[in-house]
Amino acid sequence: MKLLRIACVIVVLSGSAFAQGYLTGVALNKKIVTDFYRLVFEPRNPDLIEQYVAPDFVEHNPLIEGGRDGLVKFIKTLPRPSSDDIGSEMKNPPAYTIAEGDLVTFIFKERVPDPKDKTKTYDRFTFDMFRIKNGKIVEHWDGAAK
Repeated sequence: MKLLRIACVIVVLSGSAFAQGYLTGVALNKKIVTDFYRLVFEPRNPDLIEQYVAPDFVEHNPLIEGGRDGLVKFIKTLPRPSSDDIGSEMKNPPAYTIAEGDLVTFIFKERVPDPKDKTKTYDRFTFDMFRIKNGKIVEHWDGAAK
């Protein structure tokens, strides 16, 4: 009986360990986008871009050159982060994450000055939406407009 209890404990513990290591579907897509932000975008590290972004990447922001090479050029134009430390979490996490099917959307919230009254501020929301295919980011949209 004692052996049976030990076997049950081992099965339960190993099952939870395996479940944490094998993400699929929406959970995997969210991790891909989160890791892209945390390891590539936030630290301005385009050296890892091939790990996260597909060669046929499509950029829908009209202000950024298309393709994966255009994204690399854009990242290189951004100011360096205040710290090169990369943690287990994003430095500027989204206020909301929405994921369904092959799409992952990050909605960011920031406090900005009111242009009509500099003594006041308001919350502004921006978004980045990504489409994932075969474990890579293949498309990006955001709120930029011409």
